[in-house]
Amino acid sequence: ANWTPKMIEKFTALRGYDPVPWLPALTGTIIGSRAQSDKFLYDYRRTLADLMASEHYGTVATVAHENGLKVYGEALEDHRPSLGDDMAMRSHADVPMAALWTYGRKNGPRLSYVADMKGAASVAHLYGQNLVAAESMTAAMSPWAFAPSDLKRIIDLEFANGINRPVVHTSVHQPVDDKVPGLSLFIFGQYFNRHETWAEMAKPWVDYMARNSYMLQQGRDASDVAYFYGEEAPLTGLYGDKSISDAPTHYGYDFVNVDALMTVLSVQDGDLVADSGARYKLLYLGGSSAKMTVPTLRRLAELVDAGATIVGNAPERSPSQADDPAAFASLVSNLWGNGSHGKGRVIAGTNVEAALASVGVLPDFRTNARADSEILFLHRKLADGDAYFINNRKDQRETIEARFRITGKRPEIWHADTGKSEPVSYRIENGETIVPLEMGSDEAFFVVFQKTATAQSALVTKPVWSVAGSLDGRWSVAFQPGRGAPAMATFAKAQSLTESADPGVKYFSGTSAWSSTFATPKGWKKGAPLMLDLGAVGDVAEVRINGVYVGTTWKAPYALDIAAATKPGKNAVEVRVANLWVNRLIGDKQPGAKPITFTASPTYVAGAPLRPAGLIGPVTLKVRMK
Repeated sequence: ANWTPKMIEKFTALRGYDPVPWLPALTGTIIGSRAQSDKFLYDYRRTLADLMASEHYGTVATVAHENGLKVYGEALEDHRPSLGDDMAMRSHADVPMAALWTYGRKNGPRLSYVADMKGAASVAHLYGQNLVAAESMTAAMSPWAFAPSDLKRIIDLEFANGINRPVVHTSVHQPVDDKVPGLSLFIFGQYFNRHETWAEMAKPWVDYMARNSYMLQQGRDASDVAYFYGEEAPLTGLYGDKSISDAPTHYGYDFVNVDALMTVLSVQDGDLVADSGARYKLLYLGGSSAKMTVPTLRRLAELVDAGATIVGNAPERSPSQADDPAAFASLVSNLWGNGSHGKGRVIAGTNVEAALASVGVLPDFRTNARADSEILFLHRKLADGDAYFINNRKDQRETIEARFRITGKRPEIWHADTGKSEPVSYRIENGETIVPLEMGSDEAFFVVFQKTATAQSALVTKPVWSVAGSLDGRWSVAFQPGRGAPAMATFAKAQSLTESADPGVKYFSGTSAWSSTFATPKGWKKGAPLMLDLGAVGDVAEVRINGVYVGTTWKAPYALDIAAATKPGKNAVEVRVANLWVNRLIGDKQPGAKPITFTASPTYVAGAPLRPAGLIGPVTLKVRMK
């Protein structure tokens, strides 16, 4: 709606003048001049935006709280589906929320969603909610097409942008168990329910999300830059199709909207400080800041007077009909005329990293990675140290030196997939701790600085594993009943089920149990480390040695330490593998096939590509050399 009974009253209160003489401009009629009409239209749209935040989101939150409820608030999500400032809207929510849909590696995420996530996290950091939710891993026209290994890089991007409470979209109710995979939300969503083929093996994947979320809820976000994106558009409108190219990459940043600028930020010891405790070294004027209202300019002047540092070019004009041009010109002249104002300073330009360096602020995180690398970081300040979430976004291995703006603490790597931590080599020099890191493709972990460093450097030798045997012989495979495959089959070696000539095996979806035996490597002694590397797996594998469960593996490398359950000599191994519904859905479309699956919407055609399934291998045993 763009009109309410109190619109004139609200407009007059918010903008300071009577809108009635200007209303014909809403029909496209020019009132006064084109420039004057455009300024009125800005004021009118800005009023709608303010009211969307206060009267809709604010009212929902008020009524919810009166009834003992909490509010999760998404806003615009993608581009600009309605008028409004997405950060102002979410400031009323107990848990500000964003969205990230699945995406192909080649095209990357929709950039509007990246801005949306960053905006939701910024709201939480500025206003003190701390929890940041996201509609997570939503898909379209990809029925039952995702294993945890496919989703990891999606959820890691959420974590790297400040999300710490994923809300999986979606878990559709399944009223019966004899119609599988069952109901869906038309063409949308993750199929995150008990009918998913890997549901019984989901715990390690859910644990991974939970551990990362827990870690990212600790302490507070540590960012150096408050990025003011202007007054004219929401984040998802500004960055719907383009990257935030002027944002810092070696320093953390939060977005700041005009409401936070006016009501949340103050200056302490030269830093911009929010009521929540968030601290920033400077305010950067980006986004639509080339246009700026007089009240916003006055607020900038107050902050600089108090000692803040502002980086950005002088605004060119006010977008508002309510502003006095002379007052605008005077404020711009005073702020940008000589580069200093009160206790603070104004640095003209758009190179925020150079500005930070000029005031003596070292990069928070940097590496010597290749130019084609992409390694993201997020820094949380803990009560007793610091935690950095580090994420390799590329499908390539990275061996780097990472530099952290931390001294006096010894680093450790904390792995959310296993819940384990390990020491790592480091050296401290020139105000930084330098840590050599090896990151697998799409890998993510925390580098935690908590324990006091008793030396300026330390060398930690990493384990080296060597292949000491292979399980390249016969495998007996038992298939989950009711899925079209025979009860048992035999394979000469580990291989994809899709290579079988038997249609029941080729198009199988569900759990296949692969059984074989192996002899321990020569010289291996009970208790010594021993790794079972499954090679490639389609898609999640649960391993038992001599009937003892040793773990579930859901991403590369598909490897587990089996030493505790292994005995010298001959051992039995069973690998239960769950592959996706895709192959059986395709199999049901083959000419003459008797359908096994039930879905509420069409899925795949007969010629759709099959997905590699089962224990693909090669399967090897590895021993630790040192």
